[in-house]
Amino acid sequence: MTASHSTATVRVLTLAVVLCAAMSFQPRFAAAQVLRGTARVQGSARPIEGARIVAREASGREIGSTVTDDNGRFLLKVDAKGAPFVIAVSRIGMQPTTSDPITMPARDTLDADFEIDEVGIRTDTVRVSAAPSLNELRLKEAQRRGWRLFLPAEVAQVRERANSFNDLIRSLGYPGIIVPQREAECLRSTRYQRCLTIVLDGVPLSPGYSGINPRDVYFMAVLGASDAAVQFGDRAAYGALVVYTRMRGDK
Repeated sequence: MTASHSTATVRVLTLAVVLCAAMSFQPRFAAAQVLRGTARVQGSARPIEGARIVAREASGREIGSTVTDDNGRFLLKVDAKGAPFVIAVSRIGMQPTTSDPITMPARDTLDADFEIDEVGIRTDTVRVSAAPSLNELRLKEAQRRGWRLFLPAEVAQVRERANSFNDLIRSLGYPGIIVPQREAECLRSTRYQRCLTIVLDGVPLSPGYSGINPRDVYFMAVLGASDAAVQFGDRAAYGALVVYTRMRGDK
């Protein structure tokens, strides 16, 4: 009797230890911030499905991305480590939209709703025709402003063979840009011998940013110091290289 009772007690104590260990174990998640919200057409309740939602730090580094569902809703987790970041929303047929800088505590949740202007469909009494794509509109505007361009046809001839973004610039052979041998160094203006600011789809990045996939490039424009300052302020004081990436339907 005594031996049997002692064995049962040991088993109960062992089980209690196992249960306490299991209850004390808690999985550790990264101190991520969560953004949730919707994207809708400006001035209406119509959701925008399939819009790309991207979070970028001030340096241009992407720290999270997702797409909206059929109801225009999205859930995006980022790990900004307390630094400010912006949210960019884009989709073919819609005006690209970027939020003001956002700073969030770790493990916090923020509601972010976007209303976006639509590049619509133009109609007349006879036929309906699609409006030009967003990149076509961007190209026409760059030509109207007199920017020096790497046209889509020129870029398409060399981008598949380029091993890096700097290699793409080198292959295009624009005389106003000094292309460094090392990827970590910045592209420089031959006039000022200073770093050009890289502007990716309308967002100014750090001058030394080289993380662009050459196969994603649709067309580019080179802006002198005065034009760059008008467009992007002090962040592009010595000129800018404006890069627009390919979208659905671009060749």
